[in-house]
Amino acid sequence: MSVLKAFGLLILTTAACGGDPLTGYGDGHPGQALAEGGEIRHENVRILGKTQTWIMVYQYTGPDQKMNAPFAAPDPKSQFGQCVDERASATWPVHPITGATYLDLSKVELSGPGITGTLSIPKSTPPNTVGNSTFRTYGFTYGGGALNAMADDTGFNATLAPAEATPGGDYTLDIGKKGGPGTDGGTKMTYHMPEMYTTPLGIGGAAPVMIMAHKDLEFTWTPPVNKTGPDGQHIRETHFNFTFFADPANAANPPQFICFPDKDGHQLIPAAVIDLLPANGLIVNANLSHWMDSREAKPGEFRRFDLVSIYCNISAYAKQ
Repeated sequence: MSVLKAFGLLILTTAACGGDPLTGYGDGHPGQALAEGGEIRHENVRILGKTQTWIMVYQYTGPDQKMNAPFAAPDPKSQFGQCVDERASATWPVHPITGATYLDLSKVELSGPGITGTLSIPKSTPPNTVGNSTFRTYGFTYGGGALNAMADDTGFNATLAPAEATPGGDYTLDIGKKGGPGTDGGTKMTYHMPEMYTTPLGIGGAAPVMIMAHKDLEFTWTPPVNKTGPDGQHIRETHFNFTFFADPANAANPPQFICFPDKDGHQLIPAAVIDLLPANGLIVNANLSHWMDSREAKPGEFRRFDLVSIYCNISAYAKQ
């Protein structure tokens, strides 16, 4: 438990790219071709048998014009199958943000299920530089807040009440910045919180997940309906499922592998992946929605603004 407290920030919540709801985005996102420039990260989390809600918002401008678009897709023909090796590389959303100037926002307002009227999300004091769910560092954020291992034995900062991240709900964020091409030009951005589901292997519960060494790890679950557009394209309600492994004892590079189902409700993690994992660590199974919007960062400069919402489940694991 002390490891989790000390490295509470070492949880990756992410997705992959390609061309279908399992591992890809398709076309149609207003910010898809723009340099990264901020996000909201709104998470309904079951961690070690407890339920928490995390939220964090930030926007920035800077010299880095790389798209840093999500994600290296898995190579099913490789020894790792539907898994991507994250041990030696950093991809979105853990790719470091460099040279950024973080922006003060005139407002950060959230509305949706579980919220009466509009919820104002304050700038964190002291400045939040780590957040709960990425390996990045930030100049400051709205929401988030420093991790507080004394407040909860998971070592994370529960920012909101669970009802304020209602599964299946539509939420609207307003940071007072106008949208760019492909948007309606207004200041409000809408996103969808993924539906709840019963996780495989009891992930999210208090008991560690036991994993057999030298064997494939195969599991199934009943997934919620994954909504897409008329031609199968990615829409705001589309979610990605992933299973992620992290080594919180490795402060230099905690990410290990992120794995994607070969079909909704079925995951096969090859023994080649299992045998490269440390003996103990964290396992995450989650559904994540990600819409790439665009917002004006400074006059005339539009950057990608990521709307990330997650129904997330986190447990310790042990190999045997």
